[in-house]
Amino acid sequence: MKLKVILLALVILLNSCDEKSISIYISPDGADANAGSIEAPVATMTKAKFLVQEALEQGYTGDISVVLKGGVYRLDETLVLGLKDGASEGQTISWEAADGEQPVITSTKVLSGWQKLSGSVEGLPTVAEGKIYVVDLKGQGPESWNFKTLYDGETLLPRARTKGFQPTTACPTPTLANRWEDLQTLHFPEGTIRNWSNLSDVEIFIRPTHQWLVNYLTLESVDEENLVAKTTIPGTYRLCQVKNKPWKETCWVENVFEGLDQPGEWVLDSKAGKLYLWPTKGDPGDNIQAPTLPTLVRVEGKNVYEVEGDIPVKGIQFKGLTFTGTDRDTWTKEDRGIQHDWDMYDKDNTLLRFRSAADCKVIACDFRNAGSGGIRIDLYGQNIEIRSNKIHNLGGTGILLSGYGPGVKDVNFGHSIVDNEMSRIGQLYLHSPGIFVWQSGENKILNNYIHDLPYDAIVLSGVRPRYFGIMDPVKWTGYAIPRRIRENMQVIRWEETGDPKTAEDALKFAHARNNLVQDNEFHNVMEVLGDGNAIYLSCAGKGNIIKRNLIYKTTKAANEIRFDDDQEESYVEQNIVFGNGIKLKHTNYILNNVIIGGGISIRPETAVGAKVNKNITYGIGTPVRFYNTNVEKKLKGLLDLANPDYNLFYADNVEAGRKSLQQVQALGHEAHGIFGDPLFKDLARGDVRLTEYSPARSLGIASIDIMKIGLLNEPSFERIWKNNTELWSAESLEDHSGENLQLVK
Repeated sequence: MKLKVILLALVILLNSCDEKSISIYISPDGADANAGSIEAPVATMTKAKFLVQEALEQGYTGDISVVLKGGVYRLDETLVLGLKDGASEGQTISWEAADGEQPVITSTKVLSGWQKLSGSVEGLPTVAEGKIYVVDLKGQGPESWNFKTLYDGETLLPRARTKGFQPTTACPTPTLANRWEDLQTLHFPEGTIRNWSNLSDVEIFIRPTHQWLVNYLTLESVDEENLVAKTTIPGTYRLCQVKNKPWKETCWVENVFEGLDQPGEWVLDSKAGKLYLWPTKGDPGDNIQAPTLPTLVRVEGKNVYEVEGDIPVKGIQFKGLTFTGTDRDTWTKEDRGIQHDWDMYDKDNTLLRFRSAADCKVIACDFRNAGSGGIRIDLYGQNIEIRSNKIHNLGGTGILLSGYGPGVKDVNFGHSIVDNEMSRIGQLYLHSPGIFVWQSGENKILNNYIHDLPYDAIVLSGVRPRYFGIMDPVKWTGYAIPRRIRENMQVIRWEETGDPKTAEDALKFAHARNNLVQDNEFHNVMEVLGDGNAIYLSCAGKGNIIKRNLIYKTTKAANEIRFDDDQEESYVEQNIVFGNGIKLKHTNYILNNVIIGGGISIRPETAVGAKVNKNITYGIGTPVRFYNTNVEKKLKGLLDLANPDYNLFYADNVEAGRKSLQQVQALGHEAHGIFGDPLFKDLARGDVRLTEYSPARSLGIASIDIMKIGLLNEPSFERIWKNNTELWSAESLEDHSGENLQLVK
């Protein structure tokens, strides 16, 4: 004990500028036998953690800074910061970069001992012969390697993948009743799958039944004669052809020699402990790295299943650090999925994770080049600030807020996600959202810049009433969802929810309510998958506000903003949308938005009480479609539900636009609607602010303050105008949704 006191006193003496704070220094060139001073830093984050604990055990209540000098910190185990590592009231414990330096935290190991492959390997394409290198992994890291990602430095190398194919069977009709049956059987075309000797290493990558998700599934058996394969775990849906999409390639095989036909690709034989690589530059070089962990740092207090009793870690801050080099998540039989298995519930699959934490911060960090996601806040999580970070090139979700499953326990809320730039999220699990809010409420998502994603930018969601066995009169009648499936069913707190009989009863347990999504910029999202959006809401809970966001160049989005199933009493207002527009379902409110190119889609689930007022819709090209639906003959009835009025309409084809509004008015709506040029300040530059004499003003439509949108240090339009970025063109705003939307004739 005396030694600890002396050590603590030394640290304070050497590092403290005043009595209110101490600093502990880490350097890759340090030694854990050192005191942790600036002159004698320790070498590992684990040792620094122990020094923090010693200070706290001695009753120290001032701020503590753990200062990481520049260099690479390689973790063999996830660094867990628990209750002994958290701050007391009024105290901050900061893990931060030294001034002007760039500390990098990773789980990768640099591989050595590469040899050029001699002899032949069964299945290796002729084009790869003489170009493959192999390394023995024994003694270079974990006792048993089974990684799913590989890096050259920080560059993710593509795993060998065969030519794509389409399963030979379609999901039986009706799809809704059959998509959860027989989830481990794949019927494949001849010559696409073999009964490989290392089958446990082989994965299929598939879009099962639907266009909005992908699965990685390990093969359990292959019957080459009957062309049937079985997987070790179920897919999210049947492993069949994608419904309503003419894609010819929806399934691939990964990690087999037959797919090793391009530079940079690799194959791992985990049984033999050997890695095979076709280098991009002739030889592997000295920087090929394999990850050992899915999560680098976890801040974890006490989580309990009961309604009360969680004890959070508090007051930890991460500032200026780089997190990189983790492995891709592999699903297991124990996993529990949240909506469409877009992510897994309560799982280590992200660079930085909070699990029972409060009053923590992540400031100006870099989350990059990793097989996993970026940041997640699970179960009990309150008042965590994620500000001014860069989050890019990740295999999974960028930021996930995930509370407890539906029940009376509602303890994940009050987070701030502000001023972050996010790009190339979901590079492996293509369905991964940029920001995913599930069972978490009262959050502020402000001034973020999110771009270049294969799927959605922001998802707010929960568990739909149909999972409780509640039918709806429009689309979900008579289809019981099996309780055994991974998606949603395993996270419902059945003993608390009881047996709700109506959708309103079930919505009491939807805790992603009262979130504010405002002043964000989104572009080039929805670039790969289908049936997605820039901003998506489904059964999240009431009171969500989507306000003053800028959206453009959403490649495959049927609608840029979408109210989907069981979303109630939420607001979309003052958004600027270049594209197909906004979709309405249920009792929600679309107010004072500017839509350039498309219009508003009204679906049969829309309910009396919905509002569509004071919007500007500017049609581009022909035909003009101010209002549309997937059931054209029901358009009048749907307009009766939404009761739109006091909206302004215009089109570059004036005659077609005027006729479209007249037809809507003939159906008994838009009595006060106006067809006229909105007189934007400069539409060619995306400036949709209203000039003094705009007819929109007579309808009570407010001009949108566009200069508040985007990153705090560089608002969107300042950057867009400086770079002469094109937000729209007639070609880019053509209907590319593939959803068979019907026009007002």
